[in-house]
Amino acid sequence: MPDVNDLMEAVRGHLDVVGFECSVRLENSPLVDADATVALRWGTSRQRYAVHVMDPVRMERVLAARADRGGMVVAPWVSASMGRKLTAAGVAWADSVGNMAIRFGMVVVEISGRPRPATERQERAAVRTVSLMTPANTKVIEVLVAEPALGERSLRSLAAAAGVSLGQAHKAVSLLASAGYHRDRLGPEQLDALRDLLDVAGPSYSHLL
Repeated sequence: MPDVNDLMEAVRGHLDVVGFECSVRLENSPLVDADATVALRWGTSRQRYAVHVMDPVRMERVLAARADRGGMVVAPWVSASMGRKLTAAGVAWADSVGNMAIRFGMVVVEISGRPRPATERQERAAVRTVSLMTPANTKVIEVLVAEPALGERSLRSLAAAAGVSLGQAHKAVSLLASAGYHRDRLGPEQLDALRDLLDVAGPSYSHLL
């Protein structure tokens, strides 16, 4: 379960940007069947919602929480398909990246399509991947992208093809592996990600792609 306070702060920020006047009260009493209460105002239109925090969002949980009766579902992320289901069921919803569907009075606000936020593991992997972009490491990546079959051959063969020392090749493939790129089993998606990395590193690396 995500931290309710952090999640509500993120959602409140997006509601403010859209134009709502918003107040949030966290609910800690066992007598209140909600994680928070949100009061929204847009011009002369006002609405109060009992907020149910969910991760992931499942329709059976939404209905069990009776969120379809004047409630709002808040989650770290709501997919476009789940958002349509919630809207069709009459449930207001919002997520931490700014997707939302809120209707009351004359107010209709719908935003969808913003991608899922990166997990801490993905962010760590991204940081590790950035550290790969030294000249020697880049040469190894170039060769693996141009000829993926070299990843299944000896490290010495890979080093020779890349024009780097055996030690430099070992360091490069170790860093790649720590970021989730194993040289002997690079799939199409991983190869595309490495191509993108080379594109970011500079146009001088495009000659092998």
